[in-house]
Amino acid sequence: MALKDILIMEVPSGALKQIISERELDARKNSIDEMAEEISDKVPDVGQALADQFQFAGATAVNIHVMMSGIPAEWHNKDFFRDHLIQKYGSTIFTRGIRPQLNEKPQLIRAYELGNKMVLAFSLLGSPRRFLEDFEIVVRSPQILEYVVIHFSPFAFEIRASQSQNEVFKQAVLQVMDIQGEVIWDKITKLNDLQANELARRLGAKLRAAKHKMTEGVYATKEVTANTQVEDLEQTEEYKKEFTGTPMKKKTLVFRFKYSFGFEEDISYVITDEGLWFRTKVGEEVIEHVLHEILLIKFPQTDVESDQGLDEEELVVETSE
Repeated sequence: MALKDILIMEVPSGALKQIISERELDARKNSIDEMAEEISDKVPDVGQALADQFQFAGATAVNIHVMMSGIPAEWHNKDFFRDHLIQKYGSTIFTRGIRPQLNEKPQLIRAYELGNKMVLAFSLLGSPRRFLEDFEIVVRSPQILEYVVIHFSPFAFEIRASQSQNEVFKQAVLQVMDIQGEVIWDKITKLNDLQANELARRLGAKLRAAKHKMTEGVYATKEVTANTQVEDLEQTEEYKKEFTGTPMKKKTLVFRFKYSFGFEEDISYVITDEGLWFRTKVGEEVIEHVLHEILLIKFPQTDVESDQGLDEEELVVETSE
């Protein structure tokens, strides 16, 4: 895929506008096509850094499964993992990728190295849909692209796909690795109510909507959304009186985030009883920031090291002249 196409399809328009303004490039800010073309032509290094920031992220669920047992220690080495992929699929798996016959199960089509992580791109066919084409009804199955990020210390799968498909993608990666035995996982992005509240506090996030499991009364669940005059439901007496002590099913929160290259926006994320997903089209820096805070919450006695996979320094230098 050409750099311009990645910028158009994956990068938020606000991030493109930030680069156009700072670099004083000649493109209309109301035209994503013009901005993407100008960036890819005039400052391709900056464009590539933007692509790396957003290409594998976006509006997606993000759930990390840390391996507890079942995978041999040699897989914790990134070089070993890379060599296995090349031996099994050929060196093109890291360049132009491969094109297997697609079906409803995820199949590896390309691998990317992202700092000290590895990104596996999987493709599959979605549910068939009917379209009107040349005055005839035709059935088409859309091609879906999803990503799994491999962490090596500790060894973990970060699945960026629908929460309902976590098991499917875990098995897809294990099949790529030729691992057939039982593997035990710990899903660290699954938070209880106290942990979700602590994450919101650390991020400075405001509660915008919530769905709770009711423990008494006629309703199995109850869902509420803040009106435009309420900044944070969590701080209102009405919400606390009705929902304090009731189990969380889903919470939607918003926090402000500023990227290293100057772009700033409100990030909307959802915590459910199954994990985490972002409603806003986010970049790697946002995911890294939120996951880092989750690790500090769940493992408070551990000195959590940053596992940043992008070359942020290049992006900062290129955009701050």
